Amino acid sequence: MSTKKIVLIVAIVFILLVGLFYWTGRQMSKFAFSAPASTVVSADSWLNLNPSAMIPEYTEVLPLNLFGSRDTNSMQSMSAKIRKAKDDSRISGLLIQPMGAMLSLATLHELGLAIQDFKSSGKPVIAFGDMMGHSDYLLASYADEIYMEPSMSAGLMLSGASASITFYKEMFDKLGVKMHVIQAGEFKGAGEPYSQTSLTEGTRRNIEEMLSDRFNLILAGVAERRKLTMDDVKSVYNDRENFILHAAEALEMRLIDHAAPRSQMLAERLIDPEKIVNINSYAVGKQNARGEKIAVMYLGGNIMPSSGGFNQAQISYEKVRKMVKQIQEDKEVKAVVLRIDSPGGSALESELIYQELLKLKSSKPLVVSMGGVAASGGYYISCASDKIIADSGCLTGSIGVIMMLPEATGLGRKLGLRSQTIKYGKFAGAINPLEPYSEELLASLKRNSEGTYNEFKSRVMTARKISPDKINSIAEGRIYSAEDALVLGLVDEIGSLDFAIAKAAEAAGIARYKVENFPHKLSFFEAMKDANFFNMQIASLMGTKWWDIDKQIAQKLEMFEPYKWQYLMPIVVD
Repeated sequence: MSTKKIVLIVAIVFILLVGLFYWTGRQMSKFAFSAPASTVVSADSWLNLNPSAMIPEYTEVLPLNLFGSRDTNSMQSMSAKIRKAKDDSRISGLLIQPMGAMLSLATLHELGLAIQDFKSSGKPVIAFGDMMGHSDYLLASYADEIYMEPSMSAGLMLSGASASITFYKEMFDKLGVKMHVIQAGEFKGAGEPYSQTSLTEGTRRNIEEMLSDRFNLILAGVAERRKLTMDDVKSVYNDRENFILHAAEALEMRLIDHAAPRSQMLAERLIDPEKIVNINSYAVGKQNARGEKIAVMYLGGNIMPSSGGFNQAQISYEKVRKMVKQIQEDKEVKAVVLRIDSPGGSALESELIYQELLKLKSSKPLVVSMGGVAASGGYYISCASDKIIADSGCLTGSIGVIMMLPEATGLGRKLGLRSQTIKYGKFAGAINPLEPYSEELLASLKRNSEGTYNEFKSRVMTARKISPDKINSIAEGRIYSAEDALVLGLVDEIGSLDFAIAKAAEAAGIARYKVENFPHKLSFFEAMKDANFFNMQIASLMGTKWWDIDKQIAQKLEMFEPYKWQYLMPIVVD
């Protein structure tokens, strides 16, 4: 049988399976969401906080509810449940058992505040781990006591603060691709991995300063919660011999309280394994729908234009417009908190969102709460607010603009691709990755970048009352810790999401209020329908020739949108 026939059969089977899954899900959803499975919470139960993998700040999709799960883990839902369990007489304590969790410092801080609130009830908080990563341990450190599996196959891995940058220039050189990087902002390093083999001195120094602040924040948190000195904790991170610490070593360093198996921990703390309630199955209950409200808009992900359907991992003008419309129509909403966790993205989309938020601010107080990152475009849209409050672990700034133009003439020659443009008009056919870009075009785009950059700076100067002679020393693409941003006037205060909500209520002049989260959650299959999932899969399969490599490469080249300006933070920080 030929390769084409095999691929065609696989595609048909896949389409049929997707269709069957979609139809079955639609039938099941009639029951799954109308009568969620009941989780029995009996007396002397323990709430089990067991995050794993990446934990977002907020989820926009309801769970399937097929196996007793009432919610999808997120910072917002877990914090709310921990606070509710504080006053639940059936809950005797909180058990923290993270399993490979990936948590931003802001998410850790919010969960930590909820845990501290839970402790105020007098109920115990116990943590247990076997193979604990860095985020796992930072979360466990909020417990009254930490138990750790004593087996030599278990361990604790503490890393620190880092930013890894992969450089593609030499690979592009081998492929025959040249990346033109057009940017405004001396330290806007987003294009450096594509045009250089190492960071420029200014970009490297800026990242080092930011990471140093971040590392000290981690050290201070562990020292405070474990009642150690900063030097004690720094020695653990910098001077220990082994990457993986066994329980006996961790105990000696006072990072944990007990080197004991889980069964011993359960016995000593009188925890019945049958009465451990997983946090995603613990119900919070709905608030009374009426009364004065503070709306919390969660905006997480890259900023980019809407593709016409549901996408939780992006911020678009269309998504923001819908939320703003709902909030403005609700007369009970007296103020708004914008919770931002975004490294930025499209410059134009950021401007459109900014303008929409200005309309919202004209009718209701608007306070920004910055999460793990609110940089570049994420900071741009923050400038529409009355007040900016940053989490202590937030990364912000990155005020600059960038555009990258791939020139693939060398790759085209290797593949046997040639391009010849016949044109009328000075810039007709100017953007063609298979032909060299003219110096006149590149100079023109550089001028455009300065105009876009100046617009960004003007938004910051207006919002933060920063003078023109000072803005360049703050901007130029630099990334800042929350503490540095506060000193420079880029944020008003450092505080939690609850702190921002209280500030919004104060601005609205209300003392008693409820919080309503936006966007409102969709069911799993509503989200699939909104995203046009089924039709997209069919179109993708029918339009892709998997066996035609040259065709695929040509399609990839056509997918570049080089004329899109980006307000984007250049790095991902661990």
